[in-house]
Amino acid sequence: MEFQLDSRLKDDTFFIGDLPLSKVLLMNTANFPWIILVPRINDVSEIFDLNIEHQQRYFEECNFLLKGMSELYLSNKMNIATLGNIVPQLHTHIIVRFVDDDAWPSPVWSHTENNQYKPEEAKLQIDKIGKLLDHYV
Repeated sequence: MEFQLDSRLKDDTFFIGDLPLSKVLLMNTANFPWIILVPRINDVSEIFDLNIEHQQRYFEECNFLLKGMSELYLSNKMNIATLGNIVPQLHTHIIVRFVDDDAWPSPVWSHTENNQYKPEEAKLQIDKIGKLLDHYV
């Protein structure tokens, strides 16, 4: 069966690209460099639902993106979260944080005035992060 991305993730993000296991999406929140990693496996809601090989690959892809995004944006801190309280499909938020960002030092979810990307800003971010994906080994 073809992979189905949850409609809420589809509606809230822009497609950046694919890694070997996962789809990489840009969250439509311009306040923070924020991506979402979703393994392209249907009916998975928890990391432990993945087989051991997929768990290892998923962690490798998460670590690659954490390090790469940190270097790309010169972060002060990287946030990673796999919540799934609203969208049960397994997905991981990777968020670049700065000491002067809109929500610091609180979690990004506490910030209520999130700005959506203008189309040209979204394209710039997609291209920038897409180049990072090109270096995945």
